[in-house]
Amino acid sequence: MPTDLRAGIPAHDLERFRAHLLTLADEARRIIRSACDQGFEVKHKPDGSYVTSTDVQVEERLRALIGKRLPDHGILGEELPAHAPGAEFQWILDPVDGTEDFVQRIPTFGTIVGLHFRGEPVVGVIDMPMLDARVHAAFGLGAFHNRERLRLADLGADVPPAQVRLMLSARANFVRYRDRDGPAFDALTRTYPNHRIYRTCYAHACAATGQADATVDYGNHIWDLAATRLLVEEAGGAYRTLQDFHTPTGRVFSAVFGRPALVAKLASLLGESPEAKAP
Repeated sequence: MPTDLRAGIPAHDLERFRAHLLTLADEARRIIRSACDQGFEVKHKPDGSYVTSTDVQVEERLRALIGKRLPDHGILGEELPAHAPGAEFQWILDPVDGTEDFVQRIPTFGTIVGLHFRGEPVVGVIDMPMLDARVHAAFGLGAFHNRERLRLADLGADVPPAQVRLMLSARANFVRYRDRDGPAFDALTRTYPNHRIYRTCYAHACAATGQADATVDYGNHIWDLAATRLLVEEAGGAYRTLQDFHTPTGRVFSAVFGRPALVAKLASLLGESPEAKAP
C-alpha cells in the first residue's frame, strides 16, 4: 500500500492550517451574515446559475487572507482565476455553496474551504452561517461539529432500505452533464424511499455528523467537494468517487459518502468507477 504523503506533514503545521481554516470560515460567515442583513447584487452566469456580489466578496477576502499568511500556497476558487496552480498546497474555495438557496433565503447554503496537499485533503470546513453550524476536520486530528467530536457508527446489516436516511442532490444534478445518469437517481429513489433532496453542502455536512446515513451527490466541481472526503473520513465514515470526467466547464465528480457499509452498497448499486480519483 502506498504511503499517505499527508503523514509527513508536521503536526504543528496541521494545527496551524486548521487555525487558519477556522479564521477563514469566521470571516466568510461575517460577510455572509452582513449581506443577508444589508442586501446584495444578483446576476446570472452564462450557464444560467446564480452568482452574487457576496460570492465574489467572500472569495476575494479569503484569497487576501491566504495570500497574507501563506503566500507560497496556491488557490483555486469557483469565482476567480486560479493562483499558483503548480503549488503543492492548494486552498480550494466555494465562497457560497448553494447560491440559489442564498438568493431565496433558504438557510442550507454555506461556505466550503479545503486545503489539499498534492491532491489529498489536509484540512476542511463546511460552515452554514444561518444555521450556526460548522463541520471541520484536519488530517489525523478528527472531525468536529461545532465543538463536538464526530464518531460515525456503522449501519447494521439488518436495517431495511426503507429506514435508511439517504440524502440526494436533485435529479437535475444527475442529468446536468449526462442524460444517461437519470436512471441512477431513479434507482436510488425506488430502492431508498426515505430520502431527502438537498442541492447544497448541507447534505454533505449531514453525512459527516450522522444526521444522514449517507449522501449521494452527482455533477460536482472540485470546490463542491473540497472538504467532504476529509470530514467524512475523519469522522469514521467512507467516501467513494463514482464518476470523474471532463466537461467544457471543467472536471466533474460524483460521489457517495457516509456510513461505510451503506456506502459500499450504494457504490455497488450505482457502479463505482475504478479509475475515478477522489478530490
